[in-house]
Amino acid sequence: MEMQIQDLIASIKKDGLDQAKKEADEYLAKAKADADEIVSKAKVERDKLLESAKKEIDLERQSSQASLEQAARDASLTIKKNVLDLLESILKESVKAEVSGKVLEELIFQVVASDAVSDGSVVEVSKDDLKTLSSDLVAKLAQKLKKGIVLKSSASVSGGFVVMEKDGSGFIDLSDEEMAKLLWPYLSENLRKLF
Repeated sequence: MEMQIQDLIASIKKDGLDQAKKEADEYLAKAKADADEIVSKAKVERDKLLESAKKEIDLERQSSQASLEQAARDASLTIKKNVLDLLESILKESVKAEVSGKVLEELIFQVVASDAVSDGSVVEVSKDDLKTLSSDLVAKLAQKLKKGIVLKSSASVSGGFVVMEKDGSGFIDLSDEEMAKLLWPYLSENLRKLF
């Protein structure tokens, strides 16, 4: 009987070990399947995150590129405007420098002596130009001055001169600013070709 008990114990042990091994294999297979599923889900999530990051990087790159292009356009327009403003200022200063002294006197004489200026008109020049106008001009314009034409300074005229009708019905603007404006389209036409 002892043999039977030992055989029974051995059989129980063997069955227990087989059962334990079977359960262990099942747990191991389940754990492996769970691990494979977790890894698979992690790979899918990783791929989604990578795709999302790539899209975000592409959008950021496109946005940065558009911002750079806009900044370049803005800078170009600002530089162009600054250059044109500087050239316009230089043109005005050049006109002011050229239309002074004898040139200014000759222009005033030609305009006032013409039929375009009626008696009683006012000729406005800058304060500095009024001081430098020669007595020769006053002598040349004596007849017109007797008929009521007035030669005076004006704070609104920085160079050149302006002739205004007494009643305000008309004027001739040959100020440095107006002459620069008249010349500017011819100069700016050639400048536009440079830009």
